[in-house]
Amino acid sequence: MNKIITVPFTENFLPHVVEYVYRYYVEHNEDMSRLSLVFGGRRPSLFIKRDLARRIGKAFVPPRFFTIDEWMGHVAYGEGLPAQGSDLDHCYLIYQLAKKLCPWVCQGRENFAQFLPWAREILNFIEQLDLEDVPLDSLKSLQEHAEIGFSVPEDINKLLMHISTLRQAYHQELETRKLAPRGYQYRQAAKRVTESDFTSFDEILFCNFFYLHRTENTVIKSIYDQGQAVLFMQGDQRRWPALSRIANTFGTPILEGKEVKPTHFNLKIYEAFDSHAQAGMVNSILEGVTDRESTVIVLPDADFLSVLLNAVGGKLEEFNISMGYPLKRSALYTLLTLCLQAQYRRKEGLYYTKDYLSLLEHPLIKSLDLGGHPGLTALLVSKIQEVLKGELFTDSSGLIFLKLEGILQDEKLLDTVIQSSLAMDQEITKSEIKKILQAIHQTFLNNFSDIRSAHDLSIALQGFIDFMQMHSSMEKYPFNAQIAVRMRQLSDELKNAAFAQEGFEPRDLFKILEERLSSQLVAFSGSPLRGLQMLGLFETRSLNFKNVIVVDVNEGFLPSLNIYEPLIPREVMIKLNLDRLELEEEIQRYGFMRLISAAQDVHLIYQQNNDRTRSRFLEELIWEQEQRSERIGSVGMERGFFEVSVEKKQRVIPKTEAMVQYLKNFKFSASSLNTYLQNPYLFYCRYVLGLKVVDDLLDDPEGRHIGVFIHDLLQEAFGNFIGKKPVLDAHFHHYFQKIYESRFEAVFGKAGRRDTFLMETVLRTRLERFLNHEALRCERDVKQVLYIERKFEETIRLRENEVHLTYRFDRVDEMMDGSIVVLDYKTGSIDQKPKAIIETEDLVMTREYIRDNVKSFQMPLYINYLRSQFPGREISSMMYYLKTMSEEHFSGKTDIYLKALDVIVAEIYNLEIPFIDDPVEIK
Repeated sequence: MNKIITVPFTENFLPHVVEYVYRYYVEHNEDMSRLSLVFGGRRPSLFIKRDLARRIGKAFVPPRFFTIDEWMGHVAYGEGLPAQGSDLDHCYLIYQLAKKLCPWVCQGRENFAQFLPWAREILNFIEQLDLEDVPLDSLKSLQEHAEIGFSVPEDINKLLMHISTLRQAYHQELETRKLAPRGYQYRQAAKRVTESDFTSFDEILFCNFFYLHRTENTVIKSIYDQGQAVLFMQGDQRRWPALSRIANTFGTPILEGKEVKPTHFNLKIYEAFDSHAQAGMVNSILEGVTDRESTVIVLPDADFLSVLLNAVGGKLEEFNISMGYPLKRSALYTLLTLCLQAQYRRKEGLYYTKDYLSLLEHPLIKSLDLGGHPGLTALLVSKIQEVLKGELFTDSSGLIFLKLEGILQDEKLLDTVIQSSLAMDQEITKSEIKKILQAIHQTFLNNFSDIRSAHDLSIALQGFIDFMQMHSSMEKYPFNAQIAVRMRQLSDELKNAAFAQEGFEPRDLFKILEERLSSQLVAFSGSPLRGLQMLGLFETRSLNFKNVIVVDVNEGFLPSLNIYEPLIPREVMIKLNLDRLELEEEIQRYGFMRLISAAQDVHLIYQQNNDRTRSRFLEELIWEQEQRSERIGSVGMERGFFEVSVEKKQRVIPKTEAMVQYLKNFKFSASSLNTYLQNPYLFYCRYVLGLKVVDDLLDDPEGRHIGVFIHDLLQEAFGNFIGKKPVLDAHFHHYFQKIYESRFEAVFGKAGRRDTFLMETVLRTRLERFLNHEALRCERDVKQVLYIERKFEETIRLRENEVHLTYRFDRVDEMMDGSIVVLDYKTGSIDQKPKAIIETEDLVMTREYIRDNVKSFQMPLYINYLRSQFPGREISSMMYYLKTMSEEHFSGKTDIYLKALDVIVAEIYNLEIPFIDDPVEIK
């Protein structure tokens, strides 16, 4: 019997293995427990057991399955395989050996945190040397070249001169500590294979290997020569050089037949403009797939997984994820990094305010359920934001660095939180608020403030995870739950590390933790035998599917190649026969082509934009298809376009007696009433809960900031004219220019904006136009200025209710004809002038009608108030649009608008009418 069995690319691989086992073992009643099957991974064993169970139809003892890593460990150590040891322990061991044997390599990276990236690269290099069983003679040759000097930095040359000594010392330490990492296991297996006892196996099937490390080659060849090995290969050596090398080693050709069998899959290619478009295309493809049990989605880039699940996860009944998801993409990781970053800039126990706010603003913090008061943490965070950003003035306002105890002792802040919580129909005491804040401070800041060892950091990390699992909603989301488990494992790794009790600088420990976390992948549990599969390319080894969907078929992702070695130069790798660049491309091309060649329908999606171009693998496929059809451009391509419709559940907040009572005592402004007109839910958030969209102090100033700047500037400039006729002569222009420049520098000069010059030019031009326009108007029409930025309050009686109103006039002028005009400066361009409303018998005023016709209560309320202050005078209002130098005048009777106000206030006070999310822009 031929000991090398070749499966064509166009056929499913595993059925051939199952057929072999069934024919030679089941049909002959041979003991399958004496048969061993070795694959690259664990997944194929599940399919083989399932298919054997279906054919046998009764209980049976299956063959013994190994991954190649498990098999090499078994060859080297039998059943007594030593522990591999933790990644950090191996890095620390290399660090200690480097300090002892070649300390000059550690210059500039004396502490462990600085040396850690080098330690990882050195370990990776030693692993490659071990996997390929590079002898010491080769390293001596390498040392001689290093003494002459490679074209690399001097410190790397020094490292290369001593790499042989470092490797030997590392191996000796592994023996002493009874540790066996992967590369060392492979090396030991190659040494001990001739001494190993395989009498417990009748046959060993090595299945679907492509590239073999020299140690793998030595082990398999030795067993093959003893007559115990059978190799199941897929592909043809005439197409794949790696298979040709294996064929030469084993002395048997690897051929599919007289000719390489052509593929016959249906190929469809899709061009997307970004990752979300890719996800939308996958969703569309899946709608046409009925057999999802035989479907795989291949993701070369694990970062795409969350985007894909958001698009298709809710529509899939069953699916299995068998690939790692980057831990650094999780919300939990981001929150932890914010905790650590706050420590970096902490000075003498004081925290940088921006770091403190960034931590509190994280969604997982605001959603914490502490003290049994839902939504209270979000309210507390909102009030702290207002205080620290100067929107609410307390003892803590305006601090660049803050003391945590100062926040706890800010009585005005605590009182504001209590007042706002009453509007939420919740009663809470200052003591309870302090306990919540103390818990947040302790878990996310204080626990990380006095870290001196890996053991200390482990305890702080453990407390962080425990707190989040107990008080947050993260357990509702599988990603966060799995990520918390992985973080807990890393916490245990730190606690049990060889250097756990050694002293470190906190910054170094934080860097070690961040470096370890950022490289972690989180696995998800699932069944490879059920539902649609989501796999990385590496996880598809030996598996075949009818429907194959591959995303990110782009250069840099497929193939994904490490072109630049970060530490060991490529010329060194070539000299040692370790250059894997071309091999890695061939390995990935083989895995890709093997997967799609036996499929029925293949869907390949790539992104085309400024950053990405389609893969060379895809170009090769297109060229093959065009050769077959003998026509350039014969391969069709679909480009994505999508109609986006967002289904938004309307939010409805029922009113409580406490809310209504609070609102009856509330002082309404025209702005708050207008907010209710636009969206009652927004009114609830802003004026009942006291929440609002907050601005980052370091963000670019937007239109609202410019509006505040202009209002403050005009208040100061025209303030001297109160009780006088405004005269805008050359002296005033000079004065205005002086305060303008001073205020602009104070407000915008330090913002660091690249467009500050442009903004200053535009503002200066518009304000000059305003002054010229205003000079003519004042000289001709204005007798005196009555008020500038003046506040007034009143209580007016409507039908059944009283309403407390507050006004703030930008400016009020008495005109030459004795009339009174209230001016409202507008820096935007929204039309807020009320329409003329004619009262008829069939007129029914609803909020929607009032919103579309009254638009804004500002002008009518201003006029109504001034008529009570200046009886008998003609009162009018003018909106002064500084952007266009246009004026909008409003005057006349206000009775109809007060009736509209009556309707709105009655609705606000009505316990039976909830706050409904109804966002409609004013037209």
